[in-house]
Amino acid sequence: MTVVAMKYFMFLDDSGQLHPNYPLGDFFVYGGLLVSEEDFHGVNFSYKNLVKKIKKEENIQGELKTTDMDIPTRRRLLKRLSKYTCHQIFVSAKVSSLVRLNFDSKRDIVRYKNYMLKRLIELLIRNNKLPKDCNFLEIHIDNQNIAHSAQDSLQDYLYNIFNEENFYYVHRIYPTTSFNCDFRVFYKDSKTNYLIQAADLLANTKCQILNGKPQLRKLLKEGYSVLKLPDEVNY
Repeated sequence: MTVVAMKYFMFLDDSGQLHPNYPLGDFFVYGGLLVSEEDFHGVNFSYKNLVKKIKKEENIQGELKTTDMDIPTRRRLLKRLSKYTCHQIFVSAKVSSLVRLNFDSKRDIVRYKNYMLKRLIELLIRNNKLPKDCNFLEIHIDNQNIAHSAQDSLQDYLYNIFNEENFYYVHRIYPTTSFNCDFRVFYKDSKTNYLIQAADLLANTKCQILNGKPQLRKLLKEGYSVLKLPDEVNY
């Protein structure tokens, strides 16, 4: 029997620093988009054209960076993103609450980032934003941390967590959120990946919301998914 591919794309970037001495805020955020293969090309084409139009209007060379973006441009881009057939996704960590994390260990930092993304995917499955018949999830992440990625492979980690964990629970019925899915993780240069640029904008906006600008929340698409870690900390 031929298995029909149900493929989704996830585009992610981070904002803030996973370090207790970061002076600009106490939160580290992954933000981005979840989009089906069916909708991907239209969303990517439309957003790329809008970015190119803005760069031409403002005579910007190179990448349109969130850190240099004025408020009207931010609003314009977020307004367009909110109209697309895709899902906005966020997972955040309150850094000062991560009392057992060894911030001096690059390996430990990578592991916690992997854990954050695993928890985000679990949330998306549980809320059926990522359908259980999805059998291929392609994740694109900004490549700023690629030097450390080989220490703990996110791709292998996600595959093993979601496809293999039930093997170890044979002694009891296990109400798992796992699903049979292949994962591919790509670390991409945001200069040439417009939906990673969109993820950068979303992550930065969510980080600003957490750091005292709640008025920006209205610029996000209604019904977005957000997970706040650690679980027992309210913020």
